Amino acid sequence: MRTSTDRRLRRLVTATAPFMLLASAAYAAAGGSGPAEVASVLVVGGSFLFGGLVAWDRRPGNRTGRLMVAAGLLQLFAPIGGPPLNLAPLSLLAGSVVTVLLGWLVLAFPSGELRSTASRAWLAVMGVVTFTVRFAVLAAAEDLANWGGDGPNPYQVIHDPAIAAMLRTARLAVVITIVTVLVAMVVARWMRSSGPARRALTPVLVAGGGVAATYLTVALVSLRDLPAEAELALLWVQDVSLALFPIGFLVGFLRIYMTRSAIADLVVELGETPTPAQLQTALSNALGDPTLTVAYWSAIDDAYVGLAGEPVTMPSEGDGRAVTRLERDGAPIAVILHDPALLDDPGLVASVASAMRLAVENERLQSEVERQLGEVRASRARIVEAGDAERKRLERDLHDGAQQRLVSLTLTLRIARSRLGEDADPALRRSIEQASEDARLALAELRELARGIHPAILTDAGLGAAVESLADRSVVPAIVEGATGERYPAVVERTAYFVVSEALANVNKYAHATRAVVRLGHDDACLTVEVGDDGVGGADPALGSGLRGLADRLAAIDGTIAIESPTGGGTRLVARIPIGASPGNAG
Repeated sequence: MRTSTDRRLRRLVTATAPFMLLASAAYAAAGGSGPAEVASVLVVGGSFLFGGLVAWDRRPGNRTGRLMVAAGLLQLFAPIGGPPLNLAPLSLLAGSVVTVLLGWLVLAFPSGELRSTASRAWLAVMGVVTFTVRFAVLAAAEDLANWGGDGPNPYQVIHDPAIAAMLRTARLAVVITIVTVLVAMVVARWMRSSGPARRALTPVLVAGGGVAATYLTVALVSLRDLPAEAELALLWVQDVSLALFPIGFLVGFLRIYMTRSAIADLVVELGETPTPAQLQTALSNALGDPTLTVAYWSAIDDAYVGLAGEPVTMPSEGDGRAVTRLERDGAPIAVILHDPALLDDPGLVASVASAMRLAVENERLQSEVERQLGEVRASRARIVEAGDAERKRLERDLHDGAQQRLVSLTLTLRIARSRLGEDADPALRRSIEQASEDARLALAELRELARGIHPAILTDAGLGAAVESLADRSVVPAIVEGATGERYPAVVERTAYFVVSEALANVNKYAHATRAVVRLGHDDACLTVEVGDDGVGGADPALGSGLRGLADRLAAIDGTIAIESPTGGGTRLVARIPIGASPGNAG
């Protein structure tokens, strides 16, 4: 609701400001003011209104724009101090409020909020003293020459020339004192500010300094009688400095925006997951605060810790350090210990906190993804291990159960055939011989099946012997290079065996090759299995489940597979299997 009301008020001021400017200038012209005075009303009032409306639109939550608009509107009351209305008290009041607003703008930049008791107290003193002294001067003046009038002063109640002179001197002293104190306060604030705050405050300091210098100059030279041309020139310089005042604020806001944008882009420039040290250094450089420190919350220590894990003590009030805390759902994440001067710009601190929170969240999400990926890999490895264990159990059950029964059946049939006499029924003899042959073939097929499920030779003699066995049984002549009796972890040997088995099966079925070569090799990190042939090529893992299954099996233990199979150029398959341990006895 407040935002909507603020927007409507801003639109109303924007729509009516040109008419108010023209009305004030027209009044000044009608009262006998020359072109210079009319131009002054348009330039100074227009500058404050334009600059204030821009600041109000770009930063609606900041009071600076509204204060500047108010100062611009009040300056439109200056001409009514002269004819035909001669409302000098109203013009005087508006001018006093403008003086306070100018001080407020300078002391409260960039937030628009007066954060110190000294600032608020000094502005109150400025308002009271400025209005009192100016009203006293008006009460002792014989005419309205200083307020744009040309007749006797209807508000004169003090008719003593000495008192009038003393009041004019007091007014100059007040101007000099107010300007001097304001300049001192702003310079002191600039000196204790952080780097980015100084960069933003400098244009305001320059613009305010220009206004202060012209006010002091006009005040000092007014003690002397100057030619009308010189006095007019000084007043023009004063008006120009006032007109430039809002521009200094806009430049300051632009610098703040650029600083905040740089900080917002900081984490992106550093990378998706900058290290804590990188982030701290980048924030320190961006803010111009070499003392900036980042500490992270440790649930184990139940405290904030530094980059090296050392405990970090939170500063107490009066230590000259400020603390910006970062939380997620009420839980602490990290803190930024920095120069208290950064608090003069809450938006800048919010930008820093957002950049920091983004970096911490990225790091947390990255860690969470890595943890989940690790769980997935471990799960896949367990599935492979479980499958291999089940293969081994099935092979053992077949060997100890059905295979032994078939062997026993084959022997029984042979004995039965040998006991048949010469006069045995030929049909019965043929039946027994056929049954014996069927039992022999069934036993051979069962042994082949058992080898496919889990080759006993792999467990008993190792990878080299098992691969030699595969090559011996290959339809396409195959040679093995690099086979040794060296043993590897069981999962490595099983994976390598099935890579060779699947590759040779594809050579036999599809390659139309005349020869195949199997090469084994290893270094400290990986076992390399290479199977090549001189066949027709064109192998595509996407078209068959065998090669895809190999890729999945290898991925489960962080292995890789690469296939080169140009059409007509043969096929070359290379698998790299992390050993994960020094070669030793297979499990």
